[in-house]
Amino acid sequence: MTIEETLDRLGAVIGPPPEGGVVPVPWERGLEEVGFQLPVDYRAFIDRYGMVSISDELHVYAPSKVPSPQVGQPLGYAGFLYYTTDPHGYCAMLAQAFGDGDYDECPYPLFPAEGGLLKWGNNWNSDHFFWLMRGPDPDQWPVAAKFDSMREWDLFEGGFLEFLLSAVTEQYPYHGDVVPGGMKQVGDGRAYRPRGDWSKQSW
Repeated sequence: MTIEETLDRLGAVIGPPPEGGVVPVPWERGLEEVGFQLPVDYRAFIDRYGMVSISDELHVYAPSKVPSPQVGQPLGYAGFLYYTTDPHGYCAMLAQAFGDGDYDECPYPLFPAEGGLLKWGNNWNSDHFFWLMRGPDPDQWPVAAKFDSMREWDLFEGGFLEFLLSAVTEQYPYHGDVVPGGMKQVGDGRAYRPRGDWSKQSW
């Protein structure tokens, strides 16, 4: 199944893109600003939907041009990386656990370590979703999910878009944890709320 076909299947569940579209991220700046490109399926999703909250539960992040209300968070690509690299955030705790050898709490290093975790989303249950940056090809990075309440990790050997579609169509074994309460309409005939694009961030 192609990326476009997967996006169309996803759209049948969560609804069409925002009216008027989104301001696309200048992905060509990725290599210069952070040293790598993000996976192509993720970029295609963000170009179609922007940053969203699915069913008011699952929050998918995107690079955004302007700062968030959180004091000290940088802009653009650096702001996207900040979800992982915030020295006072959840990921800092995971990095400390890995460094201390507590592999039950965190079995993987965190970006910028080679082969580390890079966060792309979370939900209201404090579950967190990452790419495991395993190997040089971003399109081969699997999704690592940390289900905080269960103190369990799951490694999904597929990409971002495949993971998302599997979760919202209830094919993923932990779909009820990814999107607690299941899919629901949250406005305008859509099962998501736009939360911003390259032009803004409006959590």
